[in-house]
Amino acid sequence: MTRKFRTLNLIASLGFGIATVAITAPSFAGASMAPGNMPQVDRAEVPAALMASLSSRPMGSSLADDASPALDFVRHTGVVKNLSLLLLHDVKNEAHVQAAIKRYGFDKVQKTVVSAIRVAQLEHGAEWGDMLAGIYGSHFNAGELKSILLEKESSPHFGKLIEEQDAIAAAVKLDGRDIYAEARAQVMRQLERALKI
Repeated sequence: MTRKFRTLNLIASLGFGIATVAITAPSFAGASMAPGNMPQVDRAEVPAALMASLSSRPMGSSLADDASPALDFVRHTGVVKNLSLLLLHDVKNEAHVQAAIKRYGFDKVQKTVVSAIRVAQLEHGAEWGDMLAGIYGSHFNAGELKSILLEKESSPHFGKLIEEQDAIAAAVKLDGRDIYAEARAQVMRQLERALKI
């Protein structure tokens, strides 16, 4: 594909704790993924990506009093948005999508793909966020997560975040597999209905 999914370039610049997506590249920056599978993550890319999302939060800003500090963490860092990014990366290179671009043109297909992913994010995002919160909550206590969120790389627990990234990525690959597969299948069904080839 020679053209970019421009609508999602801004979203793609957001960091998240699983992998970094380069929308114009054929694979994740720092990760690899076969269609339909979760990414294999290069550990070195993850902290920088997560820091990008953490840096958008003002130092010392107050957190909402969620029942789950881990859920608050994944929401405030934007980690929960990575489901959309993973779906985009996966489906944009699907043969059906490529054939649809040739038949209908890039702009129509882009709008359809973005719409299908938005629907999947709305339907599966809460479950994805809960899954991520469970994983982060099993690796960090509430104080550690709050410290990382508010103090960023100055947090005394930031080193632990870097150390735990491989284990977190492996847990997401395992625990998120069914959610991801269901969301991906939903996106592909919607695309196949909307973009007849």
